[in-house]
Amino acid sequence: MAEHAAGRLPGPVATPLGERDWVVIFSGTPWASGAHRQHALARELAVDHHVLFVDPAGHLPRWRVRARQVADGLWHTPGPALLPLGRHLPPVNRANRWLAATLLRGWLRRRAATVRLLWLDEDLAAPIASRLGEAAVVYDATDLDWTFTRRWNRWHLRRALRRAVDAADLVLASSSALPARMPTADPAPTVLPNGCDPDNFTPDGPIAPWTRPLRRPLIGYCGAVDTRAFDADLVAAVARAHPEWSFLLVGPSTRAGRAPLANLSNVQLVGAVRYADVPSILRACDVTIIPYRVGGLVDYVHPKKCYEYLALGKPVVATPLPALCPLAGTVRLAGDPQSFAAALRDALSAGGQPDEAARRRSVAVRNSWSVRGVELRALLAGLPR
Repeated sequence: MAEHAAGRLPGPVATPLGERDWVVIFSGTPWASGAHRQHALARELAVDHHVLFVDPAGHLPRWRVRARQVADGLWHTPGPALLPLGRHLPPVNRANRWLAATLLRGWLRRRAATVRLLWLDEDLAAPIASRLGEAAVVYDATDLDWTFTRRWNRWHLRRALRRAVDAADLVLASSSALPARMPTADPAPTVLPNGCDPDNFTPDGPIAPWTRPLRRPLIGYCGAVDTRAFDADLVAAVARAHPEWSFLLVGPSTRAGRAPLANLSNVQLVGAVRYADVPSILRACDVTIIPYRVGGLVDYVHPKKCYEYLALGKPVVATPLPALCPLAGTVRLAGDPQSFAAALRDALSAGGQPDEAARRRSVAVRNSWSVRGVELRALLAGLPR
């Protein structure tokens, strides 16, 4: 009852399977990668559509559609590809997309499928537009793909982004800071922020046994430890100034990303874990952090981990990313080692007050993926059928 009062919406009424049109999603994130925005929105779209989720083309040729059903109304297939290196060679990408469109048209035709929406969150899939007989195209800017590649290949991915935006009838952005970094769109991008699954990140639940012997207070982070977004210098400076605090960093790391943290006895890097294990690890933490670089190439991000932390009722200290600034009343924002340490000290001294934990969780519930699904369906209602 409390969660309904805090903003959880009743579940949508599903359209009967036999009456559904299709959405074909070309995603830059494979289905097997776990619980990302792309997977959550695919499940929300499957409430009233059939959804075919197509992985990005791999490194090996794949000349068939091998779709399997992964949930009610939701199918997944590896991305068809004629040749490797489409991410780097524009002619190869065009050939791969021609093959994918040809094979998918046949797969859909055998099912007498009507494609209502072509959904793109992979920029390089823009050549698919208009090839599946779709009524409308949605481009979901989850990230800026060109920031993930080497400088010599950025022109190729920037051009793909421009074409994806131009092809779309509706452009979505995962962060309020993204539209300013994107090509001009008409209509302008609509911000559909990231969300979370509060049913998975509950305050009450098991705690990972291996965390119990760790020295307290325990400050937790879950995500990549790299040089792209993670500010290891900031964390190292705070850890060095406060040896009485323990830092638990959970997630894959690069050599350069973890280098500033070397020889710090109060910093423990765990490495990648299963997504299902993340809540039990974070429940052991006294405070959670998002130490991302601000002012760099990727400070447009809207980390969904913020809502996952809040769903657990945990205090959150983060750098002032533009997308997190509206949460300043709930999240402590600090941009340099001294103020970050002060925010942590304030969060630790406040302790785990039940009313504050409930308030934080209510913010997460109001930003759940199910709420995002309601918002998304309202946006799609205005598109051609």
